Amino acid sequence: MRPGHRMASRPAQRGAATLVVVMVLFLVMALLAAYANRSLVFEQRISGSYYRASLAQEMADGGIEWTLALLNGTGIDANCQPLATGGTRFVDRYLSISPVDRGTRSQMATPTSFAVDCARSGNGLSCRCPDPGTRTIQPATTVPGALVPSFGIAVGSEGVQRYGSFQLTSQGCTDSSVDSCASGAEARSQLASATSAQTAAIAFVAAMPSTPAAPLTVKGSLTTAGSGGLGLHNADPASSGLLVVSGEAAPVLNDTRMDSVPGTPAAQASVFDDEALRNLSADGFFRAYMGMAASRYQNHPALRVVSCTAGDCGPDLQAAYAAGQRMLWVEGPMAISTNVVVGNVSDPPLIIVNGAVTLTGPMQINGALLVLGNLDWSNTGGLTSLITGMVLVQGNMTATGSMDIQYLQSIANQLRNRRGSFVRVSGGLFDGDPN
Repeated sequence: MRPGHRMASRPAQRGAATLVVVMVLFLVMALLAAYANRSLVFEQRISGSYYRASLAQEMADGGIEWTLALLNGTGIDANCQPLATGGTRFVDRYLSISPVDRGTRSQMATPTSFAVDCARSGNGLSCRCPDPGTRTIQPATTVPGALVPSFGIAVGSEGVQRYGSFQLTSQGCTDSSVDSCASGAEARSQLASATSAQTAAIAFVAAMPSTPAAPLTVKGSLTTAGSGGLGLHNADPASSGLLVVSGEAAPVLNDTRMDSVPGTPAAQASVFDDEALRNLSADGFFRAYMGMAASRYQNHPALRVVSCTAGDCGPDLQAAYAAGQRMLWVEGPMAISTNVVVGNVSDPPLIIVNGAVTLTGPMQINGALLVLGNLDWSNTGGLTSLITGMVLVQGNMTATGSMDIQYLQSIANQLRNRRGSFVRVSGGLFDGDPN
């Protein structure tokens, strides 16, 4: 073989070897790129799962807070929207609470099933609050390129009656129909949806923890004048037929207008010069019946402030009651001078006036009136001026003409066991997927 031919083959061999090495490197790089892409896809899937799980958990927690707001809210319609009149309060729609012992039971035939549901709609919620047992499957909503999360609320515990507390379960779902998440893990997997359930213990805080046993309680002096006289009526044997308790001396009362339990003289059913009551401070008087200072009491979630738009607050109180407000706070002074009826014996309100009160002429209040000032009540026209329930006066009271206060134990029970606010129990939150 010629020497020149041997010299030409070496570069060719080196070129072939280089090509093989380059191809091997390209193959390795391709495998690395594929592996990196696979890891990236896997991480994206994990990130998406975390996002959906967090969204479902936030919806479940938001459902608890939303339901608490409605439990302490006013009358609503079938879409959970407040109504000025004709609505039903959330607590009355879905819970049965005994006024005697606070026995609390769900109105749902199956309390563990959803009573209400909501889905995101724009920047808000689209909700349904049907009558118990009439809820249908939540309809699906589609928004291109976005998740439409939802939640469902179960009120109470199945087959369990609690006293002063109950359970609230909220299930959040990344699907627009919470029923899809409640149908099981396989259905959720097919929809690529996540769910989260939270169960919270809810407790009742009474509007008036210590109701008085008399129709009239006056820390200061009680003065009567005019014809007819002040009528006090209490036929309840559990309260011993007590008619009036005052921190000052007895006024002139018309015994024929005093009605206690049979066989009990009016003088024996009246307590005057009560030193313990007289020596109470203004804050102590409020605490004795309401369980806390007035400044803290205003933080009651169910308490609503009523603004009197004119000199007569009667129509404003009527409007507040018609809207489902049952714990009313009025910054005094307050006057009622029209023949109005505020409240119902079977569903009485609590009216707290931070200041003086003037009642003039005929009117009716079915509930409790707490006056953090003086009360001036006059009725000389002959028509009915009546408070069915109880009156508490932190200052002095003057009664001119003919008016009546009739004590009912059923109203006291309502104010102590059914009228109030609902709050979370500290440490009473449980996270868990029911499925």
